Amino acid sequence: MDTAICTIISKTRVHHVLALYESIINNNVPSQLFIFCVDQESFSLLKKMNLSKAITIDFSDPEDSVLIDIKKDRKLNEYCWTLKPIVLLYIFDNYLNIDKVIYADGDVYFFSDPIKLIKRIKKWSVILTTHKVSKKANGGFICFRKDINSLSALKWWKEQCIKWCYSYEDNGNFGDQGHLDKLRRLFKNIYYLEHCGVNVASWNQHLYDIKVNNDTVYINDYKLIFYHFSGLRMVNKRDYAMCWKFKPEGFIYDHYIDILRKKIDEIERVNLGFSNYFFSDF
Repeated sequence: MDTAICTIISKTRVHHVLALYESIINNNVPSQLFIFCVDQESFSLLKKMNLSKAITIDFSDPEDSVLIDIKKDRKLNEYCWTLKPIVLLYIFDNYLNIDKVIYADGDVYFFSDPIKLIKRIKKWSVILTTHKVSKKANGGFICFRKDINSLSALKWWKEQCIKWCYSYEDNGNFGDQGHLDKLRRLFKNIYYLEHCGVNVASWNQHLYDIKVNNDTVYINDYKLIFYHFSGLRMVNKRDYAMCWKFKPEGFIYDHYIDILRKKIDEIERVNLGFSNYFFSDF
């Protein structure tokens, strides 16, 4: 396997990452999932769960003094966003057989194999997706190839995230995403993936005709590659809500929420009470 998928996780979102992992297995995606844990609780739990096609990494180990200071200064989500380019570089530096790395947010869920789609793209160093309601890059799914141009872009993105990565807008920036929008101007072979089946989410699904045929989801007659379930939170072991005004309903959400419930049950069998970290107070 020359392509890795990676994600960053804290104890508050382990159930989402287990769903992501299952979607990789179910769709026969030819990749291992690298899970970077920012706390001991998530790392210890996942090691106990013995995920055969995942590599679980305690990222407190390679943290340097700069990251330790950033961790103190930024919110948990801001710190995880800051780490995106850092974990991508970590994989390239430590796993020499890996030629391409996909970063996916923990609340991404694959309905089809994304690597098949990437292989059809001829010339690229970096693949970005957009919010689709705008042309701005979305940081939920990003792919870097190991070449000189890509590595230069990745190191530049790392520098920018270390300088500024916060959950508010400032001079065109928001988290890690505003920096990504500058890549096309600064580097070559930055490819924006416009396929309607990628990065479908609550804020853009109204743009599409969504159909389900024999449990296969189609977006404008194309297979759904992945849905980004950003903003979905479990209120308790059974109930759920959104962080913004949107009604999560239909096959896509019913399917995903059912999986989250099953993952919470699996976690509880390994560590009773761990799921209390997940629940949001709305």
